[in-house]
Amino acid sequence: MTIHTATLKDAMRISEQLSPADQLRLIHWLSVRLRDQVTASEKPVDLLASAGLGAEIWQQIDVEAYIRQERASWED
Repeated sequence: MTIHTATLKDAMRISEQLSPADQLRLIHWLSVRLRDQVTASEKPVDLLASAGLGAEIWQQIDVEAYIRQERASWED
C-alpha cells in the first residue's frame, strides 16, 4: 500500500474548490494551528540577560563623534 503525501500545490488546488466562506474558515483554522505551534515552541525572552551585549564593540569608538556623524548623514 502506497501512502500519498499531499503537497502545497495539492492543497492549493483543493482549496480553490471550496466556497469563499470555507476558504476563510480554512485560513482561520490554519492560522490558529500555526500560532499554537509557534507559541508552544517559543521560550520567553529575558531582556536582562542581554545587558552589556556588544559592549566590546563600543570600547574603541568615540560615541559622541559617531552620533555627530550619524546625524550629519541624515541631512544628506
